[in-house]
Amino acid sequence: MKKILYTLLLSQLLWACNESPKTETSTSENPPSTQNASPPKQMVFASYVGAFEAEEIKEGSDATYSNLINITIHQLENGQATGRSIIAGNDRPFTGTYKQAGNVFDIIASEPGDDKHDGRFEFKLDTSKQTVEGKWYCNDKNIAVPVRKFALTKKTFSYNPENNFDESIVGASLYNGKDMEESSYEAITAKVTKINASTQKLNNKDVENLYKGDLEVIRNAIYARHGYSFRNRRMRYLFDNLVEWYVPSNVDVRNELTALEKDNIALIKRYEDHAEKYYDEFSR
Repeated sequence: MKKILYTLLLSQLLWACNESPKTETSTSENPPSTQNASPPKQMVFASYVGAFEAEEIKEGSDATYSNLINITIHQLENGQATGRSIIAGNDRPFTGTYKQAGNVFDIIASEPGDDKHDGRFEFKLDTSKQTVEGKWYCNDKNIAVPVRKFALTKKTFSYNPENNFDESIVGASLYNGKDMEESSYEAITAKVTKINASTQKLNNKDVENLYKGDLEVIRNAIYARHGYSFRNRRMRYLFDNLVEWYVPSNVDVRNELTALEKDNIALIKRYEDHAEKYYDEFSR
């Protein structure tokens, strides 16, 4: 009997020694750290769009005060940030670092530096409010606008051929550089609201009596529907400021154009090159 009891006791001791230790669970008093936590999956490739405004501008410069910018966050992981900015026909990547406090990411990131307009971004990304807010500092302090500020909201680009101008654009001005300082301007007519060159096949009669400015706007609306970011100041001023559905998201959309759009572009361009350009201080 003693031998049996001894064997049972030894077995219990061996079992106790080999038992795996219990894992500690977090309590409300000692929650797990979130300082280096990755952002939600839906934040990857999120784009934020809004005005890119001059905070400092050189006196006498004809630089644009405000352009539309698209800042896209590609990845936030392990303290490293990557993304790109699209503005005024330029597509520039950036890399940097971030610090996280809850839903807010403080990001400092730099563009490559091989372009004279490259610089450094310093901004806050709030994933709960879906906003990006901060400043951009140009590497070259001698350019016309060395510092710009921005307050952007999350916005997703989607090609929609039905997008067109509403009546509010009628009478709007087409400026170009120094023309912004002059009393005369080229005004948009109601004809641009009646022609959508992404959905209807145009013929000679549709465009032969249109003004040059209207033809230019109708043609470039095709590119704008595809998210093209304009280098042309006239078109950039128009779409950045007056067209609500416009989202700059690409600097080359040639491969995205439909066969219908390509045909209409060719037709409009022929008439645009020979159309009479007429200015009126009040209207056309």
